[in-house]
Amino acid sequence: MDMLLRNVTVDDLARLYRRHGECSPAPYLVDPKAVARARRLARRNGQWQALSDSFDPAAPIQVMKRSTYRNYQRVGDRAAPQAEAAQRRGQLGQAFLALWLGHPKADVDFLQDVMWAYCDDWTWVMAAHEGRAIDLGSAGIGSALAEILHVVGDRLEDEVVQRVRSAIEREIFEKFWDYRHVDSWKTARMNWNHVCNGEIIRAALYLIDDPGVLAQTTHTAIQYMTYALDGFAADGGCEEGPGYWAYGFGHYLTAANALYHRTAGALNLLEGERIAAISRYPLAAHIDGPLRSTFADASHGYIPAQCAMIINQVHDLPELYGLCASHADRSLKLGSHHELATYGGQKVPKQPLRSDGHLPSLGQVKMRGAPGRKMLTVMALAGHNGVPHNHNDVGSFLVHRGDRIWLDDPGGPTYTRKTFSSKRYEIIFCNSLGHSVPLINGRQQKEGSQYRGQLEVHNLDGNGLKTATIDMTRAYPRGTVRSLVRTLSLDRDANALTLDDAYEFVRKPRSLEEAFITYEDATVARGGKSVQIGPAGKGVLLRAEGAGGRFRVTLLEEESKVGRTDKVIRRITFAPRFLERHMHLTFTIQ
Repeated sequence: MDMLLRNVTVDDLARLYRRHGECSPAPYLVDPKAVARARRLARRNGQWQALSDSFDPAAPIQVMKRSTYRNYQRVGDRAAPQAEAAQRRGQLGQAFLALWLGHPKADVDFLQDVMWAYCDDWTWVMAAHEGRAIDLGSAGIGSALAEILHVVGDRLEDEVVQRVRSAIEREIFEKFWDYRHVDSWKTARMNWNHVCNGEIIRAALYLIDDPGVLAQTTHTAIQYMTYALDGFAADGGCEEGPGYWAYGFGHYLTAANALYHRTAGALNLLEGERIAAISRYPLAAHIDGPLRSTFADASHGYIPAQCAMIINQVHDLPELYGLCASHADRSLKLGSHHELATYGGQKVPKQPLRSDGHLPSLGQVKMRGAPGRKMLTVMALAGHNGVPHNHNDVGSFLVHRGDRIWLDDPGGPTYTRKTFSSKRYEIIFCNSLGHSVPLINGRQQKEGSQYRGQLEVHNLDGNGLKTATIDMTRAYPRGTVRSLVRTLSLDRDANALTLDDAYEFVRKPRSLEEAFITYEDATVARGGKSVQIGPAGKGVLLRAEGAGGRFRVTLLEEESKVGRTDKVIRRITFAPRFLERHMHLTFTIQ
């Protein structure tokens, strides 16, 4: 797409800021009527009671201990330093929320003490990102502190205000412009770009009064965000998955929204088909409730209500509200103070979205069976193995029925130093052994964008048979297989899926193993021709059709511990009895 602000110079932007000098980047946070409405909504959504129950302004302020920070460098553990950082961010958030809402537990000294503590820190950069000038954590701290100064700064002591402003200047603005620090996120085509640039833009809008300085500070950061928009597929698909869509693109939305308000609508970075296409992505990735595609380092969950509300200011996409958490009356559950202040009563649609989905550029498809208790939803991925947060998963698919996913893509592991090292693909969650793809002559898929698939679909949103065909040949090292084409055929009316893998080899393979991944109980039937996944009548039955061979189920307990502690991957495999140069292996799932 064209560079953001391609036709807006720094001087043009300064004139916009000057012309609308009285405008706040978040007017709803300083509007007494909006705050009163937020107070009422906080009672309904639980924030008011949570402050009453858990906010303790007499509690010690969490500090980041050096030994905890060094835990990552010493043993590769991110959890301990991130937990301590999150505890203090929680204290900051609760202290601000209590003061902003006018809660009885509001304590301005406690808020000031927490803010003062951040000024004492030797770094705001997260332990896992040490060595960077600015990272996701430090940019977020700077923006949060700047917002507090903007909204309730008149209630704080000048000494605190000036020290916090100086800390933000030192840790954010000066480092952003320091030519000696080269942070690659500035023009990265992934979530870091939108998070860091977006938070820096918002911090500047909150703190910098001089229009010329503000324009000079924000113009470059706004243009940098173009690169992350270019990181989305041509169809708007997010290679990093729906969670990172909410995190990365969510920061683009909040920055664009702040710029819109600060310029009284004169600068609107939410317009255009490109933004609309990216905004529609979660609809294609959605399965049911909080369940959604988990390809790459993705996870399940709802999208933030704030994202849906900002998008719908410009684009008519009320379906997005169906992807938000909601109350029994279909009103949205609200979390942040931004949501409390801007919620206009939007509701989840009465009828859930039941359409198919196709993202041809991303290489992802969703096929739905006939509605009802037995409805199958099938999601599959072609794409390539060089995406950010990549897993070697070309041809991976998942099958959902009822309240859960029975054949699964395992999603992202808990992050450690190993996750982003040269040993990443030793992790079962990241390599192809942890995905529902074949193992051929003992060879797995390889990482890199040259290892890819090609997707074709037929009869989506139609009756009868729907198909998704993935050419997986190039997902494996050269010489592994001459041709491998996977066809997923969903009989809509019968809610039955047929998977057919067609192989062609230069010579007869030495070994071949089909794999199916699940987190659920799986029982092999006598004779080894079928596997019941989950309870009969609720789960799905996986059956081999025609070919001789047997299923087996392997519980990957030790391997799963590297990624998560709450679930264990079960790897269902089928080894055909006879191996030939030309083979069709067919399975039914119903």
